[in-house]
Amino acid sequence: MITSSPTTYWDTLYAQQRSEQASWFQPQAAASVRLFAHANLPFDAPIVDVGSGLSPFFDELLAQGYVNLIATDLSATALDQHRRRLPPEQAERVLWVVDDVTAPQHLPLLDPVLLWHDRALLHGLTSPSQTATYRRLLDHMVVAHGWVLLATRAPQSSPALTDAGLLVQPYGVGELTALLGADYALRCAFDEVHETPQGEKQAYTHALFQRNATTRRGAWQ
Repeated sequence: MITSSPTTYWDTLYAQQRSEQASWFQPQAAASVRLFAHANLPFDAPIVDVGSGLSPFFDELLAQGYVNLIATDLSATALDQHRRRLPPEQAERVLWVVDDVTAPQHLPLLDPVLLWHDRALLHGLTSPSQTATYRRLLDHMVVAHGWVLLATRAPQSSPALTDAGLLVQPYGVGELTALLGADYALRCAFDEVHETPQGEKQAYTHALFQRNATTRRGAWQ
């Protein structure tokens, strides 16, 4: 349960905890990279990683040669650690944006993106209003025929799921498809078992969607 502001909570967590001890830690973003390959995007494609934290996803895209990347997170501490981890010439190819997808100020002002990547942020939104704002921002940022790559904790019978001491809202492929709605077509999906540094096994849902011809409707309000 968060007793301080979400920003303070996550800044403190990243400042006090070694990244390789976080429950969501993965040395490589193999599942995301596997789905990303299906999109076959050019190297200058604008790509946003929401809840980027210290994710290795952009490390792998940078190594492939991608040059138009946006890493965004609620925690400035996490993004600073991420930026410092990269070689300077790679860090310069990333736009680092501190913002909250449930109350965005900076992201809606950016140009549209060809791919939206989210591993483990969406499932942390447990109120309908937070999820609705996330969904509206996604719609605003992803271009027509663009891509949405999501990875969330998968449903289980019991007990209630948590991450970093917080409750988690799990999603299966059906729930993700319903969340995005008719403007997005499922292109590929699979389940994966993620093993935490503490040895716990967590079921994840991975899914790649493509938007149809719809585009953003006016300015963000």
